[in-house]
Amino acid sequence: MGAIPQALAVIIMLVAVAAIAPVSQQAQALAHAQAYQGIADPRTVNANGAFRWLDLKNGPPYTPWLGAYFINDGPDPVEIALNYPDDRFTLKPGETVTVNRSGAREGIAVIFYVCGSGKTATVRVTGEY
Repeated sequence: MGAIPQALAVIIMLVAVAAIAPVSQQAQALAHAQAYQGIADPRTVNANGAFRWLDLKNGPPYTPWLGAYFINDGPDPVEIALNYPDDRFTLKPGETVTVNRSGAREGIAVIFYVCGSGKTATVRVTGEY
């Protein structure tokens, strides 16, 4: 192979590496943001008939949780949804639920919660990130 084709091959390789480097940096930053840091984040929310949410990406801790432990202290049932408001599960008074998203494509970014009309519930939730 002559000097000119070798020089062109080197230039093409350098251009390819330059194009891939930013993507690799973004992937590395995303992996770091989703990496388990071992920090517990306890919260208490008071649910009523108004549809409310806890935004974990646009408010503290500014990163999704990888897991969460919910406890409904009652007095009434509460509907909870993770990331998608229409994908709800019901947590009865005294009931607990553990959610683990450590191997999932997305963590817990938003927690939606609501009780039936005229009902209330206090929910303790401890997230981990």
